[in-house]
Amino acid sequence: MPELPEVEYTARQLQASIVGATIREAQVFWERIIAHPLPEDFCAQVSGRTIEGVRRRGKFLLLDLSGEGLLISHRRMTGNFLLLEPGWTLDTSLRERDAQAWSTRGPNFTLKADSSQVYSSEMNYCRVCFILEDGRNLLFTDPRKFGRVSLWQRSQEEEALRGLGPEPLSEAFSIEGLAQALAHRRSPIKQVLLDQTVIAGVGNIYADEALFHARIHPRRAANSLTSQEIASLHEAVVSVLLKGIEHGGTSFSSYRDLWGEAGDNYNHVHVYKQAGKPCPRCGTLIERIVVAQRSTHFCPVCQVLTQE
Repeated sequence: MPELPEVEYTARQLQASIVGATIREAQVFWERIIAHPLPEDFCAQVSGRTIEGVRRRGKFLLLDLSGEGLLISHRRMTGNFLLLEPGWTLDTSLRERDAQAWSTRGPNFTLKADSSQVYSSEMNYCRVCFILEDGRNLLFTDPRKFGRVSLWQRSQEEEALRGLGPEPLSEAFSIEGLAQALAHRRSPIKQVLLDQTVIAGVGNIYADEALFHARIHPRRAANSLTSQEIASLHEAVVSVLLKGIEHGGTSFSSYRDLWGEAGDNYNHVHVYKQAGKPCPRCGTLIERIVVAQRSTHFCPVCQVLTQE
């Protein structure tokens, strides 16, 4: 699932690419993707709006639209945004030819014969297409169909994103606040880091990396951490998230940026999905365990399970 760095990286690409563009129309090819309002209302209400800004909140991508509109997307497991330059034509003929294939794959995109652009498999599984007035197409692709897109008024943002904890790259995320959040939680610290009400945007990848950075075992009870460990963990969360953004996010399978490119942070992780490889600090083999039903990676020497 794309986490904060992947969403932030795409948000920055969109901010630089589509702010000022107007959505001529939206076409929805899998209605359950639209969480609010009804799909037909969504298409009618988003058409004609200008994209005024792009933001991120936790793992949510937010597009500020004219008329106080707010487009919110959560990519979940396999959702991606892709931006196609002018010249592509939306081809929905598969819907009539093969309903079953259409349900799985969605539309095709075709080019003029003299175009130098190349069709990419990343365009498959398009669930929503925003056709811009300047001829570009902004696609929301999602093979597994878990992602969601919704349209709200900006005044409803708090309601739409209810329950999210502080942004870890903002002043709202403090050592004192983190200490308070952990004080009465006996759950494993890895599980607590995944709780979006505690920290917005951290998922499996960056929780493992942060705990390694802070030398904390993922099964330590959250309320057993010392003041020094909490300060180290706070610094570690910020550090690994910033590094993830710097390297374009982490791609293991489905995550792609706005141009269909994989993120490079996979080449910079220390423990996540590195089981059986030597720890970059001490050389001990990285181990894999399960914490809160999530695959978890750590160094048994650098991250000793102590009881405080």
